[in-house]
Amino acid sequence: MLNTEQQQGEIPSTVVNATTDGTYIGTMKHLEQQAANNQEQLKIAIKETNARLKAAKVRVAIVKIAGSLYLQATLPLKPTDCNQHNGKSTKQYKISLGIPANFYGLKTAEEEAHELGRLIARQQFAWNQKYLGSKQDKSLKTFGELLDSYENIYFSSRPRNIKSEGTFFKNYLVVLNQFDRNSLATPENLKRQFEAISNETPSWKHRTSIALNLFCKEFNIDLTVSYKRPKPKPRNIPDDTKIEQGFFLWSEYAQNRRNKRPEQANYWLVFRWLYGMLATYGCRPRELFLYPDFDHWLSDNITWKVHHLGKTGQREALPLHESWIEKFDLKNPVIVQLVKDYINNRDDVKGMQTLSAALSDWFHKVKVGFSPYDLRHAWAIRAHLMGVPIKAAADNLGHSVQQHTETYQRWFGLENRKKAIKQAVGNKSELDLMKDEITTLQAENDALNNLLTQYQNIFGLI
Repeated sequence: MLNTEQQQGEIPSTVVNATTDGTYIGTMKHLEQQAANNQEQLKIAIKETNARLKAAKVRVAIVKIAGSLYLQATLPLKPTDCNQHNGKSTKQYKISLGIPANFYGLKTAEEEAHELGRLIARQQFAWNQKYLGSKQDKSLKTFGELLDSYENIYFSSRPRNIKSEGTFFKNYLVVLNQFDRNSLATPENLKRQFEAISNETPSWKHRTSIALNLFCKEFNIDLTVSYKRPKPKPRNIPDDTKIEQGFFLWSEYAQNRRNKRPEQANYWLVFRWLYGMLATYGCRPRELFLYPDFDHWLSDNITWKVHHLGKTGQREALPLHESWIEKFDLKNPVIVQLVKDYINNRDDVKGMQTLSAALSDWFHKVKVGFSPYDLRHAWAIRAHLMGVPIKAAADNLGHSVQQHTETYQRWFGLENRKKAIKQAVGNKSELDLMKDEITTLQAENDALNNLLTQYQNIFGLI
């Protein structure tokens, strides 16, 4: 379990927490934008560091050149510059110590600036091998050596919590671990290994290209690889009927399975409950696992509270079919307790991965015919067919309007298009009938008013 210090992290005050809509495309877009965002934040952090150095009367500044941090100071002339001094004994130099331009490197650069500043103040500075430009070539280190330090660098610019850990371990560390740790981290070696990745899926190679590019940028390795974003695979999005029928498959599986262990006898109830919640609320699976508020759920509320450490922050999700809460037995306190015991406060990255894998495995065993995430897409499509405003539906699912639109358009399908068109035509026909009825009633009302006026004139009431 993460402690308070791990959750809060120690980061620059200007760094903004990363967010993503949780989908593959959304995550990849977020990763592509991270480098640019971090560089902007790094500029601010360098200014703040230089302000501290100036306040401490350290006559050294830190400057960023390309992907490295340099120390800038006025120093005695280098031995090679003595013949061109023009009567001057000092000159401003930018000294490279091979420090990468990232938040982790900035801490090292500040320490080096203080050390150089002390030498200058005591008039003890001398040009030695360290300062003469023995530029530490990061490419001479092995890939494993750089990867071992990558975690510290990554979390030096963001809070450390289950959200950021999930991003790092899933989208960076796991992906980068496929490279040879013992090979030198040269552009040639990394490019050759990237191009050799041929047995994986296009989405995996695309993810690898993004992770490798950001890794190389952090360590000032002159390499950029590209791989086009793959087209999404077709999904079998279930309609409401199939979802309701699928609910009863769980009890059939429980009755027919063999060799069930006593302590696991009620696991099917746990995963059937998760199935019903995903269908009813369209949540991401992890939004049911991460710090679930079961007290709120078992109260009179019909909303499911998503914790603020989820992929897209805190929200209260509403159901589209409120009747499914009762149909799928989602408020049963006995079953909810089973779910609570099964989750057992697993709130780390490994725990989330274990729970997600178990859920997918149960969907496969019960043979419902689709994946857990398909229920989320089904919710988006259902909301569109029911006429829920896109902004309201997107907010309820915890992703952007753009992503919501792309989701239901991508998986809408022929049958859903037929339903939408039929519904639209039906609504138009109903509207036309109402207009005709209003016109008829207005005509009858005018006729009655005219008749009333005639009677009033006849009997002299006007």
